[in-house]
Amino acid sequence: MKRLAALLAVGAAIPLVVPAQQTSPETAAQRAESLWLAGRPWHAAETLLVAAARGFHLEPAFILAGAKAELHARRYDRARALLAGQPWLAEYADGEALAVLAEAEAQLGLAAPAAADYAAARARARGPRAALLAVRAGLAWEAAGEADSAAAAYGAARAGGLAVIEPWLRVRQARVTRDTAAAFRLLADVSPPAGREVPTARARALLVAGDSSGALEAFAQAGRALDVGRLALARGDSGRARDALYGLMARAPETDDAAAAVGVTLASLPPRTAPERVALARAMKPHGAAADARLEVERAVRQGDSSAATLLLLGDLLAGAARYRDAERAYRAAAKDAALGSLATYRRARVLGRLGDPGAREALAGFAQAYAGDTAAPTALYVLGDVLADRGDWAGAAQWFGELVARYPADVRASLARFRLAAQALRRELLDSAAALYQAEVAAAAPQRTAARFWLGKLALSRGDTATAEATWTALAHEDSIGYYGLRARRAVALPPLRLAAPPLPAPPPAVATSLARLDTLVLAGLDTAAEAEVRTVLGRAPQQDVDALLAWSDGLAVRGFGPAAVRLGWQAALKAPADPRVLRAIFPWPNRSAVQAEAAEFGVDPFLFVAIVRQESVFDAEALSPAGARGLAQLTPGTAALTARGLDVTFYPDWITVPDLNLHLGAAHLDELLRRFGGRADAAVAAYNAGVAPVARWLAREGATDPDQFIELIPYQETRGYVRAVLRNREVYRALYGATTN
Repeated sequence: MKRLAALLAVGAAIPLVVPAQQTSPETAAQRAESLWLAGRPWHAAETLLVAAARGFHLEPAFILAGAKAELHARRYDRARALLAGQPWLAEYADGEALAVLAEAEAQLGLAAPAAADYAAARARARGPRAALLAVRAGLAWEAAGEADSAAAAYGAARAGGLAVIEPWLRVRQARVTRDTAAAFRLLADVSPPAGREVPTARARALLVAGDSSGALEAFAQAGRALDVGRLALARGDSGRARDALYGLMARAPETDDAAAAVGVTLASLPPRTAPERVALARAMKPHGAAADARLEVERAVRQGDSSAATLLLLGDLLAGAARYRDAERAYRAAAKDAALGSLATYRRARVLGRLGDPGAREALAGFAQAYAGDTAAPTALYVLGDVLADRGDWAGAAQWFGELVARYPADVRASLARFRLAAQALRRELLDSAAALYQAEVAAAAPQRTAARFWLGKLALSRGDTATAEATWTALAHEDSIGYYGLRARRAVALPPLRLAAPPLPAPPPAVATSLARLDTLVLAGLDTAAEAEVRTVLGRAPQQDVDALLAWSDGLAVRGFGPAAVRLGWQAALKAPADPRVLRAIFPWPNRSAVQAEAAEFGVDPFLFVAIVRQESVFDAEALSPAGARGLAQLTPGTAALTARGLDVTFYPDWITVPDLNLHLGAAHLDELLRRFGGRADAAVAAYNAGVAPVARWLAREGATDPDQFIELIPYQETRGYVRAVLRNREVYRALYGATTN
């Protein structure tokens, strides 16, 4: 469901019947199919809904097209409602309608009906499609707890000619086979990456065979703590279950297994001891339950846990809840610890700053003095200068910024300090002082040296030295040709727009083509986790691949929805052939170009700017999830998505947020709204996309913010400042690589 949307129905799309009453080639059904194939399933579903509301196209072909569109749009209840009970369902289109109904049922958690409908669809299908449906039937039978039926289905799939995924099918069949000898024979000599699943499959085979004791030990040997905990709990061994589940949450709190362990423990094994409460809290915190995590840590402290690690965790949770005074007390108590004292001292100082406490300055200065070798010491000095600068005390700010630059000249915070001091010098028209700071950045080979060179050009221009400015910018444009400041310098000297011609890739090498076919077959069969394991294996072997193989893999993965992996392989290719123009296309792919351009056109936004944001936000991963809860290609929070949908009069449910074209639709609308709000200024709109409207409005009110260069340089949030530069750089690289759009 996550990767190859056009293949969800387990087969090629059938021709759609054109109704007699509509002879125009642009029928609703044809339009929906073209939208679907262009990566716009939500638009396809909406098109068919409108047509259905008018009483058109009620024959089976139209109903099936509507159900498929709803399925691709992840509106599974609607897809099921369209097909369930239709008198022609069983006989239509060689079982395709049954397969669509089965997929909708499976996604709704109706495993047994889904399995039966998949089996019925398979009986009417032929060739590889029948084998693929057998795999999906096996998955549904397995979810329904029908091991024997699942084993038979997987066996039928193996016999049906799916040799390309044979290792994965053997693993799936073995884990539901009651005869352990037969299961273990299936698991013999399974090649990686499927072979990595063999220990878990052995354990599941033992469990199916009724040997729960053997299964328990096998799960333990396989490192499957969640399965150990669940099985031990089912066997009545609450002690072992407790050790396994709380150990998992303490050891790997950010994993999906730890999140599942939270639910199991709260339902059956609530925490009793302080360490258990802390372990539970650590697993709750990264999975959206910070408030509950805080309560558990507070209970642990009341039970006597006064360790520095626990107090630090409590301080973090309290600070996250804006209870800064309580957080300060927790950090102060943790600061007595020899190992964690420096970290606690630093965090306490930052909290005092948030409180506006006059002791913050002394605390930060004391930390920087006492822990000069700590990695947070430069940040402490920078925060001191930042606080004073915000108060208008530039003499005090200069003191701390100067100390930071002197003690840590190559640190990124020293770079920030130089630029803050230079900006203040420019406001006071102290051009020589500003130039000296930029020159120091270049001399120290510090992180913002290209930015410093750009600003040296601006200083030269402000003095009337056009020749020096142009020479500086021309050199920068050539030396940093695809960097933000190199591209900005190119515009400043009116050089021709950058053009990056990349020849088309040849056909993938045979080994890559075979592996991509295996990936497609796994996705068609519904084995998404197996497909992801195959991709991880490709990434692990990347350093041993030649450039042509890396680029073929990168291109193949990008179009299949594995955007982050595709870009990583592009960077691997860059290490081997940095001058190959094809490498840039791998690093800056555009796998869903038609959908992105269509959404940009609908709202009148620059498609290059929009794709630049999508590239920066999600790297074209439709399932991307940020720590802040933003989802999908355009990384919208549920609140922003719902508000934008309401403004467009679009029906929206949170479960739909990762439907690719709906996410892009709302993202383009949101970008359009930001551009309108900020008078068409792309720099401000992009900043607001990352940081929100309110901070950007404050930053625009600052002196000098009418100059986009000054505005970007003075964005106080380091993440947002880097984000704006990256997006604007991406925009120019996409324009150079892909030329004219279809808008």
